[in-house]
Amino acid sequence: MRTLSLCSVAGFAVGAVLSASGCSKSSGETNHPDSSTGAICPTNPDDLISDFTADNGVKGDGKSGGWYTYGDTSGRGTLVPAEGGAVVPDMTVGNPSCSGPGSLHVTGTGFADWGAAMGADFEPKMQADGGQVGKGPYDASKYRGISFYAKAAAPVKFVQVAFKDPQTDLPSILPLAMQCVFDATMPTKNCSPYLVKFGYGYTDTDSGVQTDFPAYVNYEIDTNWKRFEILFSETRQDSTNPGIQDPGNKLDTAHLTGMSIQVNSDHSTTPPTPTDFDIWVDDITFIR
Repeated sequence: MRTLSLCSVAGFAVGAVLSASGCSKSSGETNHPDSSTGAICPTNPDDLISDFTADNGVKGDGKSGGWYTYGDTSGRGTLVPAEGGAVVPDMTVGNPSCSGPGSLHVTGTGFADWGAAMGADFEPKMQADGGQVGKGPYDASKYRGISFYAKAAAPVKFVQVAFKDPQTDLPSILPLAMQCVFDATMPTKNCSPYLVKFGYGYTDTDSGVQTDFPAYVNYEIDTNWKRFEILFSETRQDSTNPGIQDPGNKLDTAHLTGMSIQVNSDHSTTPPTPTDFDIWVDDITFIR
């Protein structure tokens, strides 16, 4: 387990406007988020996050972690692979345009609270000199965002992609008084990550989605392998579930702890309706 000086922690926890890069586009750059069937494959091994050709590991540029699954505690949901269990790649299915056989295959049914997700940490846990142990940060400030390929057995509604840093993730290496909590009733302390929501499933009347994520309104994971590009500069906290904000109210890309791909339940009904899904994900990479 690595150790981190509390001086370093304070440096990005308190004065992080300088270090918390939002990965904004450089001057003159005109490319926009992409969701397409065209092949743009990872070429730099340092940029790669996971390709699932051998295992579920996070790799490249010193990254070290793995993928896992988790879901709400409504008591009616089923995940495969199960939460807390081994996540083994599906070697029978993979993105044919890039790495070929091997993908992260996750199915979820019956999650009737917030939903279910697949997530990864980018670094092992570490200990700050104050004694607290938390998820280690990875410096992704040289990147603009991430891309991945995905397909599903049937089109999937209410997808979101989230990124986490020590301000918005637990366990955290920050001092206890600066840590978030998993409690939506505490909007100034809640662990709300910086994210984007895909438009498929949401309507024009859904609070925040059309306004907050206009570049992603046409994003949809369907039955074809497609490439999805997410820019860090276009992430924001969920306006319907706010939480503790990073300095400058933007993702701290210099200290990313991980990411997740989540399928939300349908909150247009009371109680929420589960969004069942059967998804394959492959060739996840940072983009410069």
